[in-house]
Amino acid sequence: MSTNSYYSSASSSGFRVCPPGVPSKCWCGEEIITFTSKTKENPYRRFYRCAIAMKRENEEHLFKWVDEALLDEIKMVNEKCKRVVENISDLRMNVMANMELLNKNAKQMEEELIKKMEGELLTMKENVEELGHVMAKSALKTVGVAVVIVASIVWLWGRV
Repeated sequence: MSTNSYYSSASSSGFRVCPPGVPSKCWCGEEIITFTSKTKENPYRRFYRCAIAMKRENEEHLFKWVDEALLDEIKMVNEKCKRVVENISDLRMNVMANMELLNKNAKQMEEELIKKMEGELLTMKENVEELGHVMAKSALKTVGVAVVIVASIVWLWGRV
């Protein structure tokens, strides 16, 4: 945008409604130029004006004070910031809820695994004890069979 001097006493209320914020183009598609007011009512106050507006004074082309446009822009940025803060707050709440749920599920899984491991450990202990008894009985049977074989050999040896 260029800066020019322009004699203007117009207010933004007398022209076509402008979009909020800093304008980039007029409704007619022309570029916007920045002028400086030289009126007694608004000395050295800067404003935006359509480049074609001076040629077509009977048409209502874009006019907006720079300070009002910047205030609009600041308001829009503040609103966006508020929405971002709200979105972040919502996101934070969702993340916290998910973390609590994950912690709850992890604790539940840990408890289930501990119970399962304790059950398996108890089963293995019982199996080891049972195997010990079986092996003890088996050892006694083996000794008994060995005694019978030795006694049979001695008896047979004695008869020979």
